[in-house]
Amino acid sequence: MSFKTTCRVALLTGLIAALAACGNDDNRDPVFETAYASLFGKDNEDQTPISDQEIAETLAATDLPVIRLRIEARKSEAVALEIERSGEHRTYGTANRQGIVLRHGMITATRGLGGDLMSVEEDQLLSLVRARSAGQARYVQRYLTPEDVTEELVYSCEIRPQQQVEVTPGVSGTTVRAACSSETAPNFADVYIVDAGGEIVGSRQWLGKTTGYVTMQQLRR
Repeated sequence: MSFKTTCRVALLTGLIAALAACGNDDNRDPVFETAYASLFGKDNEDQTPISDQEIAETLAATDLPVIRLRIEARKSEAVALEIERSGEHRTYGTANRQGIVLRHGMITATRGLGGDLMSVEEDQLLSLVRARSAGQARYVQRYLTPEDVTEELVYSCEIRPQQQVEVTPGVSGTTVRAACSSETAPNFADVYIVDAGGEIVGSRQWLGKTTGYVTMQQLRR
């Protein structure tokens, strides 16, 4: 294992800890869990946790961008590789063909998770988060109901930059909190870690009632 790969793996715990410290949802599951199931899969105590060694091997085996995700309510995680790029949007896929779309590191759509986030209107929110600026933003999430009807949820978000955290040795990022409220849907608070270039390298983001909070780290961009 190369020194560079070792550093990437070692820094994952710090990113997760920073995201946990910035959140204020007292009902969330602990960020550090000793047992992980396969992300997007059914609960199965026999499933092998994803180890740092496995992540290091994935990074060593491909030059593609790689992300690590964790669905908190399911206590499960996995890695996903970039499979498509269209403008600012990057689509990542797991071995089981579930998909996650990122725009500058913000999750904008999912497929195959159940209760998927079909699309969002994120321009105002993303602009403030990338600039690490305080302000108000309109944010829209869309989900497909079991009746095949698109449900649109409109939020008003208050964005506040917070503390600096170390992203890589000698390189810091800024945590940015977005507290979002709606008249028709549950309120939530997302947390993003933004580097000096305005890219989100880690986040804890609400993806709806079915999936809940998902933690994401970009292992390689």
